[in-house]
Amino acid sequence: MMFQIRLMRGLRHPNYFMYELRTTETVGKVWKHSILFILISGLVFGLGGYFGMGSEYLAKKFLTMSSEEFQIQKALFVSGQVVWGLFYGAGILYFSSFWFWSMTDTELNRYIVMQMLVLFILLLEKAIMIPIGLTLGIPEISSPFSLGPIAQSLTNNRFLIYFFAGITLFKLWAISIQYMYVRALTGKSRVVVLALVLGLNLMLWLMSAMFSFIQFEKII
Repeated sequence: MMFQIRLMRGLRHPNYFMYELRTTETVGKVWKHSILFILISGLVFGLGGYFGMGSEYLAKKFLTMSSEEFQIQKALFVSGQVVWGLFYGAGILYFSSFWFWSMTDTELNRYIVMQMLVLFILLLEKAIMIPIGLTLGIPEISSPFSLGPIAQSLTNNRFLIYFFAGITLFKLWAISIQYMYVRALTGKSRVVVLALVLGLNLMLWLMSAMFSFIQFEKII
């Protein structure tokens, strides 16, 4: 029996979807769905960049640049966001899947299907933050869904602020998806699965905080 990738079913009825994913003989080729999700990731990040998400440094330069220079800088920023979105989507799908696959004996494609659910949740968060940022002027570091605002009230350490800003309700939702699916797919103990899932996400949060902390626009 060929497995059918129906992600909304996976979110609405996780137990049934997990059973199908675990018991099906083969998941089949997932590259078409993977490419589609990676392209959607680039589109969502590009839209966020177009509407100014993460471009605070450009706003500071607005008064010192001509209109033409500003438009060029904005176009470069949006293009960079699209490229980053493509890498982000590919990383969430494949890097995370390789992490779980390398430590278990479960087929890689089953983890890729799981990570499609995770990427859907993360892109949903990104998409929701676009209108919130536009209407309320809230940057992602101060997302109402994250621990960023709390961290900003407790410390001036920018690295810690970026780190805790990366911990959001949507990411905790994604972690719960990973925990449930990895445990169902592998049958490993709760402690082992929790260590695998938290280890991966802690590493991703630290990497995200590091890249956010480094002001690449000043280096360039």
